[in-house]
Amino acid sequence: MTKKILVAYATYTGSTAGVAERIGQTLTSADVTAEVKPVDQITSLDGYDAVVVGSPVRAGQLHKDMLAFLGARQPQLAALPVAYFVVCMSMKEDTPEQRCEADAYLNAARQAAPGVQPISAGLFAGAIDMKKLAFPLRLIMKAMKAEPGDYRDWEKIDAWVREIQPKLVA
Repeated sequence: MTKKILVAYATYTGSTAGVAERIGQTLTSADVTAEVKPVDQITSLDGYDAVVVGSPVRAGQLHKDMLAFLGARQPQLAALPVAYFVVCMSMKEDTPEQRCEADAYLNAARQAAPGVQPISAGLFAGAIDMKKLAFPLRLIMKAMKAEPGDYRDWEKIDAWVREIQPKLVA
């Protein structure tokens, strides 16, 4: 029987949406279909066998829409296999210290939905496109000397998906 997995995400400028799309593509196989949707467009979890939920991190905070989704859907999510992922510039350098920092961002998700026990947490670098940022945020990024660029590691994302897929469909 074909399993159906929802990849739910929040995004600011599209970087996390791109990661979510890639996760959905990598999950899809002969016996798995994946549906990729922004969290604010999800009205029900009925019909899904598992859920992957992702958020960008901005100023050390997860996207409010992702946290609201987790809080509102906690009872349903608690009954399904769930994996989390975050997209943050902390992961531009994949070191133990940066992984610890990125994983700490998920504490807000854990607090929003304490009944959900994720099987895994993907920690990924994102992209900075100054043209997609609001003017005040561009100024902040320049002051922080943030280097524009796409730092998403597609091979790392694909490897994580291959690792979690059997757990999602078990």
